[in-house]
Formats: sequence, C-alpha cells, structure tokens
Amino acid sequence: MTTLYCACCGQPFRRSSPRGPAPLYCSRDCRRQIEVRRRVWASLRATERTAAAPLTPVVPAGAGSFHRGEIVWERASA
Repeated sequence: MTTLYCACCGQPFRRSSPRGPAPLYCSRDCRRQIEVRRRVWASLRATERTAAAPLTPVVPAGAGSFHRGEIVWERASA
C-alpha cells in the first residue's frame, strides 16, 4: 500500500484499497473541514466580486444627456 498525505492536515495515512482514485483526506473530519473552507472561500470571492463591480456614474438631475456629437476635423489654413 502507498503512503499518502492528507490535503487538509498533512498527516500521513495508508490507502485502504488499491481500487479507485486516491483519497485526498485521512478522515471524515478532514473532508468536512475542507467542505466548510470551500463554502467560506466561495462566499468571500462572491463579496469581492460585488465590491469590485464598477459603479454607475452619478448624473445631476436636469443635467440632460451627455451624448457626444460627431467631431468634424477641418484643416486650418496656414
């Protein structure tokens, strides 16, 4: 059997069965701990994304529209 190391706590553990993919965690407690961490990290990322969203510009009431008209360039005579 191969010695593996837990992705949560780093403790060495032995694989119980050679069949299937290698386990990442040494115990059910470590598996639960990682699930909790993932949920917290996901919620933190979501709040960071909403905080980093660009704000819409504030336009004073009655200021009218700020559409740029076409700019026509004319050559100045020297």
